[in-house]
Amino acid sequence: MKTLVTLFLTAVLATYGINSLAQSSSTTDPSQQLAAKKTQQIQDKVTGVSQDQLTKILVAEQEWAKARQTAKSNGASDATVKSQLKTLREDRDAKIKGILTADQYAQYQSMEKWDHTGYKQNENNK
Repeated sequence: MKTLVTLFLTAVLATYGINSLAQSSSTTDPSQQLAAKKTQQIQDKVTGVSQDQLTKILVAEQEWAKARQTAKSNGASDATVKSQLKTLREDRDAKIKGILTADQYAQYQSMEKWDHTGYKQNENNK
């Protein structure tokens, strides 16, 4: 029973903590909203992620989202933007790999497939 209460409190605190971090970011900036959303998805789908890991993941996601927004708005050709976005995703994933344990990273990789925008693909969007 004590373990169950501890697990529940940990889950509540982790959820509150990530929401607080997300709210401390600019809520009107779409790139920051995307970073918070992606971090929340990782928290929901990868087991055992600590608050410290979530904080680091949020920073990595914010850096990725801001760079993504810049790459898409710099007026470069579609091929150049596509190449830049691929590099940004690979860099973000490398950072996240360094934050998560091997098992957690495997869970991260097995999450739903993501398209080039960072949003989950659905059956109609593949």
